[in-house]
Amino acid sequence: MPFVDPAALDLKALFSDKHMFVSRRSWSATGFQVLDRADNGKIMVAAHPSAPGLLFKKYCDDKSLKDQRANYKRRVEGADRLRSFVDKQFLRHVAVPRKQLLELPRPFSRHAYILVVERLDLLNDEQTRAVYHDLDPDILRELSVVLFHFRGMDSNAKNVPLIADGRVAFIDTEHWDRDNNKIYLHQLRAHLSIDRCELSKTIFDQLEKSRGILFKETAAVSKRFDGEDTSSVSSS
Repeated sequence: MPFVDPAALDLKALFSDKHMFVSRRSWSATGFQVLDRADNGKIMVAAHPSAPGLLFKKYCDDKSLKDQRANYKRRVEGADRLRSFVDKQFLRHVAVPRKQLLELPRPFSRHAYILVVERLDLLNDEQTRAVYHDLDPDILRELSVVLFHFRGMDSNAKNVPLIADGRVAFIDTEHWDRDNNKIYLHQLRAHLSIDRCELSKTIFDQLEKSRGILFKETAAVSKRFDGEDTSSVSSS
C-alpha cells in the first residue's frame, strides 16, 4: 500500500475543527473514514483519502491529554522495540507497522497529539482465522518466538492478523512490556488445528529450555513437521 511520510502531511488542513474528536461521528463528519474496529470508549481509528498508507488513532476528548500522550508513546515504543527484535532475529514472516506521534496544530490545545500508523493490507477477521487453522510452520515458529519474548502482548486474531502477503502483523503494541502469565498464543490457539497446536507447544517447550536463544532448533522442528529434510538446517 502506498505510504505517505507523516512529515509531509498538511496537519492544518486535516485537523482544523477543534471539536472533531468529541466522538466517532464528529470525526467522521470532517471527511475521515472512521473504522468500526473498537468498542466505544476505546481508541478511535480513522483513514483519510489524502493520506494513503496511513491510519490515525485518537482517543475522544473526554480522556485527558496527559493520559492520551502517555498511551500513544507506549504504542510507539512498543512498535519500535518489536520491529528492532524482528530485525535482529531476521524474521521474514512478521511485520510491525511504523508508528509516530504528531502534535496537533491550532486550534487544538497545546500538547494535544495524534498517533499516525502505517496501514498494512490486512486480511479481515474471518480470513485471518481461516489461515491460522493450518498456519505455515515457519510462520508459526516466528510468531511463537516473538510472543515468547513479549509475553504480555494480546495474542488474538484482531491484534495479530494476517497480511495479504502472508506475514503476521503485530498491530497492537500498547502492552509490549506487560508482565503476564497467559498461556502461549492465548486466544490464537482456538484458531489452530490440533496439529498446529502440538507444533506450537513443541516450539515453546524448546524456547523455554533454551531461554529463547536456540532459534536454530525451533527452525528444525518446523521443517520436520512440514516433512522437509533437516540435514542442512541452519540458524535463521
